[in-house]
Amino acid sequence: MADLIANISTLQSSLARRRENARLMTGMAKAEKEVTTGLRADLFRDLGQRAAESVRLRNIVQRNDGFIASNKLLAGRMEVTGLAMTEIRQVADDFLALAVSGSNPGSAISSELQASARIAIGQIVVQANTVYQGGHIFAGIDQDKVPLQRWDQVNAGTGLSPEDVMTAIVGTGPVTLADVNALTAEIDGVFDGSHATVGYRYEETFFNGTPAATGPRVEARIGEGVTISHGIQANDTGFTELMQGLSMLASMDISQIADQDAYTAWLDAAVQKISQGSHKLLGAQTELGSFQGLVEETIDRHESVNDVYANRMLDLEGVDAYEAATRLTLLQTQLESSYAVTARLSSLTLLNFLR
Repeated sequence: MADLIANISTLQSSLARRRENARLMTGMAKAEKEVTTGLRADLFRDLGQRAAESVRLRNIVQRNDGFIASNKLLAGRMEVTGLAMTEIRQVADDFLALAVSGSNPGSAISSELQASARIAIGQIVVQANTVYQGGHIFAGIDQDKVPLQRWDQVNAGTGLSPEDVMTAIVGTGPVTLADVNALTAEIDGVFDGSHATVGYRYEETFFNGTPAATGPRVEARIGEGVTISHGIQANDTGFTELMQGLSMLASMDISQIADQDAYTAWLDAAVQKISQGSHKLLGAQTELGSFQGLVEETIDRHESVNDVYANRMLDLEGVDAYEAATRLTLLQTQLESSYAVTARLSSLTLLNFLR
């Protein structure tokens, strides 16, 4: 019986030492993690109910980080959009200066306007078809579609190119002032979408993106409860008027219009459309600039809030690095002492005692 009691006592002692060693090792692992990270290893145990505040702050910061990332992409898109619009307006303004100087039917410039108009259209098409982050920025929500057709490029949907449409309407050009009025009225129908002939409308042959009348605009949620509609499309009025004026001059050689009144009326109508379109694009770009400012302010606000919350989370979750290091050293010393005692006890035998 005495041997049994002694064996049980020895087993209990061994188990107790193992539990104590396990406790010390767990404490060391916790202290080591806190020394390495500077944060509490067991947040909920250490903070209790205050851990809920830390979780709440962390969720807010995570949500704000999402807004910051998406808003920075949006700011980049807006910047690219603004640069493209600046280039488009510059092309329009340069051409206007040339067109105004060609107001004389017999001038050398008048015979160059057709080629210059086609070059201007080509430059505008390149800018309007700008891609950002894999999507066409002027196509509306249908960003996988190329917004504008090139002047001589056949649209697969209609089998016509913009040049085909304008040539079919203008033909050899107006002869009289009455012809000018009739042709400009029909061309208005092409660019405002009211033309009776299928395939002649701007959104059928010239433009491939989201329809202006029925399609939703591109929107972005920049913050909690804050959504902006920032999309500019190549079928907005500024674009259609600009393209109308240039197309009127690209579709024919106006130096061939013999009648002075007809020549002046045709050129004036085209110049007016180009000027109006450029002005409206400037207005759209100004509005875009306001949205850019709002997005930048929102990014700054989210970053400032995150900085404040990060400091508060550090107050809650952080540990005293010196205290954690001291605790780690103490636990390490205790564990080493425990191992030493265990080793000495395991070597105690009657034979060793008799020696």
